[in-house]
Amino acid sequence: MKAFRLVLFAFALVLTGVGLSACAVDSARPSLGGAPNPSPATLGAAEPHSGAGYFLSAQAALASGDFSTAAPLFAAASAAEPTDPYVRGQAVRALILSGEVSKAAALAGSGPLEGDDNSLGMSFLVRGVERLASGQPKEATLILADPATLGPHSVAGALLAPWAYATAGDWTNALKPINANGDALLAAFSGMGRAQLLERAGKFDEAEAAYKALASGHEALFVLAYGAFLERSRRSDEAAKLYAVALTKSPGEEGLLEALARVKAKGPPPARASLNEGAAQSLLNPAALLIADRQYEVGLEYLRLCLTLDPDRAEAWLLAGEALANLGDKQASRSAYGAVKRGNPTYGSARARLAISLEEAGDKTGALAIAKETADALPNDPSSQVVYAELLRDTDQYDAAIQAMDRLIASEEAKSGPKAEANARLYYIRGADEERSGKWPQGEADLKHALKLEPNEAEVLNYLGFAWVDRGEHLKEGLDMLKRAAALSPDSGAIIDSLGWGKYRLKDYSGAVLDLERAVQLEAGDPEINDHLGDAYWRAGRRIEATYQWRRVLTFHPDEALRIKVEKKVKDGLPPVSQVPATPNSTR
Repeated sequence: MKAFRLVLFAFALVLTGVGLSACAVDSARPSLGGAPNPSPATLGAAEPHSGAGYFLSAQAALASGDFSTAAPLFAAASAAEPTDPYVRGQAVRALILSGEVSKAAALAGSGPLEGDDNSLGMSFLVRGVERLASGQPKEATLILADPATLGPHSVAGALLAPWAYATAGDWTNALKPINANGDALLAAFSGMGRAQLLERAGKFDEAEAAYKALASGHEALFVLAYGAFLERSRRSDEAAKLYAVALTKSPGEEGLLEALARVKAKGPPPARASLNEGAAQSLLNPAALLIADRQYEVGLEYLRLCLTLDPDRAEAWLLAGEALANLGDKQASRSAYGAVKRGNPTYGSARARLAISLEEAGDKTGALAIAKETADALPNDPSSQVVYAELLRDTDQYDAAIQAMDRLIASEEAKSGPKAEANARLYYIRGADEERSGKWPQGEADLKHALKLEPNEAEVLNYLGFAWVDRGEHLKEGLDMLKRAAALSPDSGAIIDSLGWGKYRLKDYSGAVLDLERAVQLEAGDPEINDHLGDAYWRAGRRIEATYQWRRVLTFHPDEALRIKVEKKVKDGLPPVSQVPATPNSTR
């Protein structure tokens, strides 16, 4: 079985007020890049100095997701080839992706550009945003008023334009309903923007009607907006009822739970959005949908524009971190997570992702330090506590991990009406840690309790089923659990590996080979699964294939312990079955 690895399905890192369930900043502002952007003037003698050389280097950096390096290289290429509209277009795009929005807007307005519709439309959108951010709202409205020039970004322009009109003092145009032409998302997002602007204009009855219509669909984003309006209108009882009803449709939704708790505690209502904040929100919503749709590059461009209007927008930094991580710029991703300030509702999520990113990069000490600091700062935040416990486990500090989970489980059980699957996850984590630390009776009890709460959770079935088979206990029931887990997650290489390794433990070597071959297909580069397949081949009498498989494991740079075991197997093979203990130690 592969090493136990936590998947935080119960503690999804929530972006407060960003997504629907259906669905560049100047030098004084935080930078998404890791190291400072290199200046073309200081690239060094070894760097190319021709326009073509800069361009090719920039293209390579862009292809690898290194936007902070690509942007100045493209700018240098454009400076070297000032009449080339294609180079200028590429430079504008790279500058936006790296967060240099002011420079991108200036370059976009300096001459003709060539590129696809997306790039050309973005060149106008960035100019509109830069004008709005720099206190020129009338100029911004002129740029945003022409959907033909914005191309694929006309929806973003339509969402942003009312805020530009309002900033310019033109409330007649700001409050005009947008013709969505049957686009449900445009209608919804523009409707929320209009409701917010009606409230700012003092047209409270019209604002309430707009908020109420949006909230009727029970989407958390719109319910929260209407509820916040009710709270600001000193109608907290109505807001509490609204949140409670929405929670029956979306149980456990973090934003709704926080809002309901705030009202019950008689806390202050959320402040009304400023014009800049509203303008930023109009770009944040489509950015969140683009990223959910894995269109990370365009989503990141929107986030850069959003952060130009509202540099402290925590949800945008969090989403930017996700986009950058998926585009391959891990250092820039970590810088984005680090830009979320303490005290913001998304701080815990950002710090958790920062810790996980450091851990994935091999910096376990740094990751654990971040996780501990966050857990200490947010003792009542379940996801922060779970990430801390997970990192303790990854550094073999099982007793400390168990103690962290003890505190969290006690805290969660003290709350009213906890979600069953959330508690199941907590018991699962603690049970796995207890099993690892040699406290099997406690671990078995926690794993069984987790399964009682969530009978069809594949990970728990997998862990408990394998533990039983591996220990020679409840063999039939354990194997049945592994089969159920595999049926629930047929594309999980880790779970198919467990099923195959369970059969191997029961000496069903031909059956083990079939499952482990499937697991290797699903996780081709995993050294442990490949090692298991080698063992199964050997026991099935396929010794040449076994040796090949073990040699293959060594090409995947396994950890030291596995490397030593595999090298011995390559040299000597496996001992006879008669010499293997009846209940061998788990390879997890």
